[in-house]
Amino acid sequence: MKFSSRLGEAAPPNALSRLKDSLLVSGKPILDFSDSNPTRVGLRSRESGQALLSALSSSENLLYCPDPRGLPEAREAVAGLYARQGSLRSSAPDPSSLFLCASTSEAYGLLFKLLCDPGDLVLVPKPGYPLFDYLAGLEGLGTMPYRLEYGHPGGWRIDMDSLEAGMAHPRVRALVLINPNNPTGSYVVSAEREALVALCARRGLAIIADEVFYPFPLEAGAPSSFLGEDRVLTFVLDGLSKLLGMPQMKLGWIAASGPKGDLAEASSRLEIIADTYLSAGSPVMNALPRLLDEAEAFALDLIPRLDANLASLRAVLGGGQSPHRVLRCDGGWSAIIESPRIETEEELASGLLREEGLWSQPGYFFDMEREAFFTASLILPPERLQEGARRYAEFFSRRLR
Repeated sequence: MKFSSRLGEAAPPNALSRLKDSLLVSGKPILDFSDSNPTRVGLRSRESGQALLSALSSSENLLYCPDPRGLPEAREAVAGLYARQGSLRSSAPDPSSLFLCASTSEAYGLLFKLLCDPGDLVLVPKPGYPLFDYLAGLEGLGTMPYRLEYGHPGGWRIDMDSLEAGMAHPRVRALVLINPNNPTGSYVVSAEREALVALCARRGLAIIADEVFYPFPLEAGAPSSFLGEDRVLTFVLDGLSKLLGMPQMKLGWIAASGPKGDLAEASSRLEIIADTYLSAGSPVMNALPRLLDEAEAFALDLIPRLDANLASLRAVLGGGQSPHRVLRCDGGWSAIIESPRIETEEELASGLLREEGLWSQPGYFFDMEREAFFTASLILPPERLQEGARRYAEFFSRRLR
């Protein structure tokens, strides 16, 4: 049987996944130090969760009123949320510029269909989340990485030489920005933003800015949003997965902006693509005004946990005599720990699993350029994060004796 080449050859589970599964089957408890699932870490009480779920019981859900951009009331609720975030963002979108979909992953698929032909390329950050190769591949596209470079203590910055070299390829059609990046936690700073817009305008490239972690600043100075950018065709992605810690609600959106002519053409074409799928469900769209009323409170409640967990990591793994370093984290839900490369990352990750029952994603999962790096989730309950940090430190202490 011949299958599509979009996914390449089916890869077997890697050695770390097999080891983790075998330990779980044997009954060994595993502490997931990198757990980023917001529904498993106690971010919401059962009572508050039930109150949010009651918003899904509207009788309006018995009606089907298809709209390729999403129900008007839902789009107005998104625009209203951005208007209330005036301290975070300098502009709010017009509801007509919004397109609702099932997730930001689907949003990428819609935009890749809009902007690219099979065989074209999109620029993606490295280090970065290993999703884009699949998303691009499923559209018959390729990815071209551009570097993020770390300098302590200033943090991560975009390697503009690397980016410009990628833009020179004749088949590059779009620049993907994760703002802030996952897992580096780095926002695009103001000077970078201006340079990126100028480069994309000169090359005729669109910007796709994924801002799902934007409302969670930690060590950031003044992050820059791409919402409302009108000098180049720009698409800002967001959704309920991070805004409310509710990925199971399956609702994301695209906020489109840009030069008037380009935006009109793009919106017309994107409407046809979205009309082909109509994937956003009526219950969650009808509930959106009620759900988004909680978004600002959710961020205000979560940021102290993120701050406290980052401080706890530094207390256990930082300091002048520590062999570890917790990298600067401007925002988001993850922190990166740099540790001595006394073995390969895979060997270290295996040792953490066997000896400490600790699962931490190694840096090579995210295409870090060197070793050894591991990730810690900042949304963990504080006591679980502290226990994970203690086990991590003890493992390396034994190895370094």
